[in-house]
Amino acid sequence: MNKQQAAEFLGVSVRALERYVQQGRISVKYEKGKTRSTANFDASELEIFKAELNQPTIKPAVESRQTPTEQQPDSDKPVLYSGEIAEFGDITVIDRLSSIIEELLARSETQPSVPIADKLLLTVHEAQALTGLSKELLRDAISYGTLKAKLIGRSWRVKRSDLDQFVAGLF
Repeated sequence: MNKQQAAEFLGVSVRALERYVQQGRISVKYEKGKTRSTANFDASELEIFKAELNQPTIKPAVESRQTPTEQQPDSDKPVLYSGEIAEFGDITVIDRLSSIIEELLARSETQPSVPIADKLLLTVHEAQALTGLSKELLRDAISYGTLKAKLIGRSWRVKRSDLDQFVAGLF
């Protein structure tokens, strides 16, 4: 059976079949052909491997993480870091995860954010949003020296006062 036929028989792609060969899960014999060598697979070995592929595998959705201080040798249930949740299937897990997510979202909302109009240093994008001028015009003004700017990191920063002078000079 050639490579394409073997892949169709197993119901996988040719690339997946090649990976199985590389992993040593399937053996292949190469025979010399007219222009290049061809891969030949043993049909009985492929049938055994197909049965192995079709076996259902059960993987845990969440792995339990145990620390040496929290291990309980008497209990057969997994111990999580918090020690509050015993099983994944409990509704308390969902409640706990949702409360963690809500707390993280609340923290991100409480961080101060400065409006563009109050910033002292502006990026080109912020200067464009504030003035309504195009990015290309602002970048050209920076390159010609009519708008003072400094390269900080990988982006240009413009002082708010320099931007105001540039805009005032346009009219």
